[in-house]
Amino acid sequence: MLKWCGINRSSFYYRCKSGKQGRRPSTHTQLDDGTEVSNISVILAVKFILGIEFVDYGYRVMSSCLRQEGFLINRKKVYRLMAEQGLLYCSKIQSKADKRKFVQYYTQQAEAPMQQLCMDIKYLYIHGVGRNALVLTVLDVYSRKILGQLLWWRIRKEQVKWLLSRIIEKHPVKGITLRNDNGSQFIAQLVRDYLKEMQVDQEFTHVATPEENAFIESYHSIVERSIERRYEFESIYDAGLVMNRWKKHYNERRLHGSLGDKSPQQAWDDYYAGVDLLRQPEAAKPEEKSRPVVEGPCEMATTATYSLEFSGGEAIFAESRGNTVQNRLTNIELLSSF
Repeated sequence: MLKWCGINRSSFYYRCKSGKQGRRPSTHTQLDDGTEVSNISVILAVKFILGIEFVDYGYRVMSSCLRQEGFLINRKKVYRLMAEQGLLYCSKIQSKADKRKFVQYYTQQAEAPMQQLCMDIKYLYIHGVGRNALVLTVLDVYSRKILGQLLWWRIRKEQVKWLLSRIIEKHPVKGITLRNDNGSQFIAQLVRDYLKEMQVDQEFTHVATPEENAFIESYHSIVERSIERRYEFESIYDAGLVMNRWKKHYNERRLHGSLGDKSPQQAWDDYYAGVDLLRQPEAAKPEEKSRPVVEGPCEMATTATYSLEFSGGEAIFAESRGNTVQNRLTNIELLSSF
């Protein structure tokens, strides 16, 4: 029998005051002493039991537990009451007011850089410690260019927002579309609210349809052939060094048949070179010739350096001050690149 923390069981339950004879109403449950109590009492008892440390009962075990506590109740009713309150085992709590926007087109179509982006997370095995690390990558669909990547043991919503913010600092993103799957990091309200604030249209692939995010999945297969099958990493820092060299090689030197045998950076530069030819030259203003460029407070703020300090496996975001960052290679500089 459970100890009710000094609470008298007779005072814990709501008693039926109707006093009516005949058929018992469905809104009440009977105790083994013949007393009728409200179904609200059953729900309170269920919540009380689930609040006990290490208890994660489903409706079947909960039915037995309630009967041990004096309730005359069957499994069907326990299931109904727990379902109504969202207390079933592995129940998903999801906001109805803010539904995810799923993809409308099977394949992303981009006519210019920074129109369509895609991101995903991939496992990278670290042999020296015998465990997987995670690589978060954001890819431009038009040029296949890696806009940013982050390597760490765990990727959470804070890291996703941080990586996206670094990309947004460098590129105009208003009105672009970002495609990702339904990972917990991507559906987090923190990430969704941030992208909405930045006017980035986030869309989610349907469940169990990786082909809807084909560009990032194709990139992951390249990583598997070019890195995972060739390297054995002693530590996550060794993997970070390799991934940074890989990003530079991939963006600047690796040729893609779908890009006309160009590298991602070549495809990126060729597009903007064509755009520049269509623009009319602008005459320099007189003051621009005579006055030196002075950084304003806004420019100083955008160029301030930040670092991710890792303590006990947790990421702590902090501003880098002084010249200490210049004299050492911080974890985030090693494990991420833009």
